[in-house]
Amino acid sequence: MKKIISRHSENISLGIVIIVLLAIFSVMQPNMMTAFNIKNILVQVSLTAIAAAGMTFAYTAGVFDMSIGSILALVSVVVAKVATAAGLFPAIMAAFVIAVTVGIINGLIVTKLQIQAFAATLVTMILIRGIAVLLANGADVPLYSMTSVKFISSGSVAGIPFPILLTVIVYGCACFIYHATAFGMKIRSVGSNADASRISGINTNRMIIAAFVLTAVTAVFSSLIKTAQVMFGKATIGEDFALDVMTTVILGGTLITGGKGNLTGTLIASILIAVIKNGLNINNVNSYYQQLVIGVILIFALVVNGVKTMKNEKQIRREG
Repeated sequence: MKKIISRHSENISLGIVIIVLLAIFSVMQPNMMTAFNIKNILVQVSLTAIAAAGMTFAYTAGVFDMSIGSILALVSVVVAKVATAAGLFPAIMAAFVIAVTVGIINGLIVTKLQIQAFAATLVTMILIRGIAVLLANGADVPLYSMTSVKFISSGSVAGIPFPILLTVIVYGCACFIYHATAFGMKIRSVGSNADASRISGINTNRMIIAAFVLTAVTAVFSSLIKTAQVMFGKATIGEDFALDVMTTVILGGTLITGGKGNLTGTLIASILIAVIKNGLNINNVNSYYQQLVIGVILIFALVVNGVKTMKNEKQIRREG
């Protein structure tokens, strides 16, 4: 029992913080714990959690994607334009094609041009956002005529809200891929030691490109949910999305230096962030202060992550 608790101490700690915050916010605002609000929190969780699942693979491989918010915006605009012209299914297919293309481009820039992931994806973030604005002609693209789109954000299957069901499916698949497949093992290996992985026969470039593609593909699901919520294709959405996703992944316990991911922690951290945002919202806290809170949480997560990294390095040196 002690070993289990020790192994999952980070996840348990995050869970305890969520319970404490729910109790505090409930005292401040009784509407916090209503069934309606809990449902809203879980739906909001899906926006960050799904994209964070893909980002967890990227961090585990030793890279990350700053362009994820811009991907969210580009997909939103493309889905709105294609859906009104050709229908929802072609629009979703177009979104995934775009995501895979962007993921491959990001991966090739990092692996072939040997440019750091931060610099590479910062550039593509700006370019992709610009493309989204141009496609939208600087305006929102309405989706009011496409009532079927609304199901993605507010529909339900067997009484379960579709965004929540989609989150469960994504994390089920992600955990299986991460823990039970050769791909997951290779991703962890590349993040731990790329040179050793290369010597052992792993195509490290391919793994890094795949990590970028996974991140972009999961961003499509988040974009679909957000677009369905507002019923517009918006080139301005997702401006702070990368910050939220990275905070979630790091807070969840995934090492920023690579080699070790924590999908369960990512999911729990996304719930924690959603609870904080919801609690601040219903207490009428200005959105600027909310971003300040998220920034402070990110700094805290980075400090904790840095301490963990140093401990791991010391352990490796002792074992070596």
